[in-house]
Amino acid sequence: MNVFATPYEFWTRRKTTSEEALDLHKNHGMSIIDALEVKDKLIEVVSTHTEAATRMLRVRADNGLEFHIDAALNTSAEYRDLRDLMPPNVPEALGSYQSEFSEDGLASADEAIKAHGVEVAEGQLLFHGGHWAGDSPTLTTSRPFSTSFCPQVALRNAEWRGKAFDAGRVDLMVVRVTQPETKAYVYSQEGDHGNEKEVVFASGARLTRVRETYITDIPVSKMTSGLQQEDKFVPAYLVEVEIS
Repeated sequence: MNVFATPYEFWTRRKTTSEEALDLHKNHGMSIIDALEVKDKLIEVVSTHTEAATRMLRVRADNGLEFHIDAALNTSAEYRDLRDLMPPNVPEALGSYQSEFSEDGLASADEAIKAHGVEVAEGQLLFHGGHWAGDSPTLTTSRPFSTSFCPQVALRNAEWRGKAFDAGRVDLMVVRVTQPETKAYVYSQEGDHGNEKEVVFASGARLTRVRETYITDIPVSKMTSGLQQEDKFVPAYLVEVEIS
C-alpha cells in the first residue's frame, strides 16, 4: 500500500472575507467553520516516501502530513486486508511491548511476532527513526525492529529520551521490504498507541543500507540527571534501507 498514491499537498492558508465565507457556505456546501479559512498558495507536493522523509527532517513537524497518512490507511483495502491477517486481539506480549517497551519483554514480544505475524509484501515502504550503528552497510537485527507508516512518528522515536542527542546524529530511514523472509506484526490504528501506525519486524531481519543523504542540522535535546535540559544541533540524514 502506498500512502502517497494521492500526493500530500502543503498549502499556506488565508482568512476569507465575510462575503467569501457566506458564498462558500451557501453555494459550495462548506461548513461555516471551514469557510472561514481557505487554501492560498501551494508550497510543496509530497508524492514519495523519500520526499516525505526529507520534508520531515526540514520542518520537523507536520500534522497535516500525518493526517494525510491516517486518511490513506483508513481508505486502503490493502491495509484492511493486512490487518485482517492479524489476530482479533493484540497478543499480550505485543500489547506490553508497544505500551511499555521494556527490555524484559523483548524476547516474548519477538516470539509473538513470529507466531502471529506475516511477511509484508515486496516493495512496501515504511519509516524508522534512529541511528545506523557502525560502518557496515548490512546488519542482522537481534531484537524486534519497529517501523511506522509515518515519518513524523519515526522522527519522534529517533529523538525519544535523548537517543539522537547521544548518537550525535539522526537517521530517518525509508525502509523498503525486499525479498521478505521475516515476519512482522501490524498494529491497529485503534487504541492508546494507534497513532504510531506501527509495523514491528521480528528479530533476524536483514537490513541493507543502500544510500544516505545529508539533509540539514536539527536541534535535539536530553534531560540530565539533574533534570536540566541540554540542547545541541546534530546532522540529520535520509537513509534508504532494504529489509528482508
